[in-house]
Amino acid sequence: MDYLITGGNGFIGSNLIPYLLGRDEDATIINLDLARNTAMEERMGFGLYHARYAFKEGNVCDISSYEHYLKVCDVVINCSFENHLNTFKERMERFVMTNIMGARLLADTAFKYGVPLVHVSTDQVYGSCPANVPRREEACPMDPSNPYAATMAAGERLVSLSARREGVPAAILRPCELIGPNQGLGHLVPTTIRSIFENRPPSVPGGGGERYRDWLHVLDLCSAMETIIKSLTGSKSPVQAPPISTDTQQPGKTIISGTSVATAVKEPPLITRSTPLMGGVTVFNITSESSATIPAMVRMVLELSGSNLPLRDSIDESFRDLGYNPSGRKLAYHGWHSRYTDLSEVVRSTIQWYRDHPDRLLTTMSDRLMP
Repeated sequence: MDYLITGGNGFIGSNLIPYLLGRDEDATIINLDLARNTAMEERMGFGLYHARYAFKEGNVCDISSYEHYLKVCDVVINCSFENHLNTFKERMERFVMTNIMGARLLADTAFKYGVPLVHVSTDQVYGSCPANVPRREEACPMDPSNPYAATMAAGERLVSLSARREGVPAAILRPCELIGPNQGLGHLVPTTIRSIFENRPPSVPGGGGERYRDWLHVLDLCSAMETIIKSLTGSKSPVQAPPISTDTQQPGKTIISGTSVATAVKEPPLITRSTPLMGGVTVFNITSESSATIPAMVRMVLELSGSNLPLRDSIDESFRDLGYNPSGRKLAYHGWHSRYTDLSEVVRSTIQWYRDHPDRLLTTMSDRLMP
């Protein structure tokens, strides 16, 4: 299968590319992003697949930079979005252009050539809610309660309208909070890890102990995307995650080249697709339904790092969303299950990855432009 992945230098894309290339020896991938990041490619093991991987400089807001690739690919995966909420005021125009206009332009162009689209959004589009509300299904109305989520919700709607107008299948994914290799600063886990590595007390974000998230290893998102792509394209190849080790090696063992992941606990069922299961526009939550408060995650990173540093209070962030509480039941009907269900093992393996790649913690805001 031939893929065009936009925003492939970012956290999701940099894990997805080696995952797909490692799973399918016939796969080829074009990574469309703003500038080549050779340090990231080396860090994530892209060199193992140089004959089937190509980087192309481009922007989702510039149709001329990618339209010709749509004529030769089987599916487009849009991982290109701005998501650093702390910089929204300073970079509002980029959020609007990438998350809304870029999503629409990419969708319109892909559907013009009949190419299915997998569009990565976020569970934040549901809006803030306390943890004790029922888990929210995909049919739950969107009610974004922060500026980033508002732009992602708008992008979703434009992708959906375009797909329905052109009659081309599309999948919109709403993953929960992700953890794993190569995540940039500005996210809770790598920021906490850097504080510990620098022997600075990590901060516990404000808002009391009520703020929570569902936490998911990024390779679980990759396996969910693989399942969905098979259903979109009608591939006859089986959908099955890589074999799980039965030995007692510690988390951090490389299962997919370029990534260190926790040991898994169960093998998902084997499912064979012969025809597409999806038509039109289908929305999927992607979640482990494994929830923990944000202060609890900071304390877990401290403990698993072997650190006895004290915690410090951050500035008041009581305006932040409590959480989103998405349901993963719909994708479970398609045979997908989270493999990395032990949250402490996921965090432990992530800490080890950053110990092995400390240079990743030296970068600042952009996952795509900086090494």
